[in-house]
Amino acid sequence: MERKRSMGRQKIPIQKIEKEADCYATFSKRRLGLFKKASELCALCNLDMGIIVYSPTGKPFSFFHPTMEYVVNQFQNPNQQLDDSSRLRYAYIRNKIVQLSQLLDNLSEKIEVETEREKLIVDKNKTRCSRGWWEGSTEGLNKEQVQQLTTRLQNLQLQVNNRQNELKTHTQAPSLSFVPNHIHLSIRDMSNDSNGS
Repeated sequence: MERKRSMGRQKIPIQKIEKEADCYATFSKRRLGLFKKASELCALCNLDMGIIVYSPTGKPFSFFHPTMEYVVNQFQNPNQQLDDSSRLRYAYIRNKIVQLSQLLDNLSEKIEVETEREKLIVDKNKTRCSRGWWEGSTEGLNKEQVQQLTTRLQNLQLQVNNRQNELKTHTQAPSLSFVPNHIHLSIRDMSNDSNGS
């Protein structure tokens, strides 16, 4: 089977985007990318950085590392020396940013793993639905899932047995379903006459 070819990344011309909706979408995506790259650059090179951008609607967005106050003060007074308490405070902030960044990376990895797991489960469910849930493979099931499957199979067996018993009793009982309606009426009339006399 031939794989569908995607257009991949395309180089777009650097010129003003005319459509407003496209402009807002591009700004939003590029702004997030810009802030992510700025954060990575700060972490990799131990930099201080500040970025302020305004959206097409005039709404301001900013990124500062470690804080806006620190970056602005350093920008306005590049030769100013920090006192000990300020140095400790900014060192603590930097350390906290590193910890939060690591936590975010760990959570992102877990989300990717869970997303892949969800895809596998959806694919398995599709396969099971197409064949019947009782025909699916039990290889990837954990103890709880095996117990649930066992319970479902037992319930199915009980339902099949009940239905089988219903069908047996139904076929053994005499049935008048093959008798035409006018004969049913006359049989009822006859039984009414015999009761009345």
